[in-house]
Amino acid sequence: MPKVAKELSALEVKRLRHPGAGGKKNFAMGGPSGLQLQLTPKGGRTWVLRVSIASKRHEIGLGGYPDVPLAEARDRAREIKGKIWRGINPREERKAAQSALAAAERRGMTFRDAVEKWPHRKVGCL
Repeated sequence: MPKVAKELSALEVKRLRHPGAGGKKNFAMGGPSGLQLQLTPKGGRTWVLRVSIASKRHEIGLGGYPDVPLAEARDRAREIKGKIWRGINPREERKAAQSALAAAERRGMTFRDAVEKWPHRKVGCL
């Protein structure tokens, strides 16, 4: 039977400190399984969700603490785990959204387009 982490409160999360030795340290938060707070020696704090997708372990970033509070990190973790359960790969979904955004930016108005549209707008205003 897997070890179940104690569900920490927001105050306990705020009081967590890096132990001082080594690199990044992950602390289990309880609630959704796999939700962890990653602490760096320099004081950085990031929410990480450790999940298995297609028999491979992945760490999915959920945002930095305190910008993303504990309750929101738990909600995001539950949402992602729900997607995985339904067969949706959240990493691929995020990559697709980013590439769609980049493609939309590339299709933006060029200088030539602006020059061609400008006289028509001015004539229409007269």
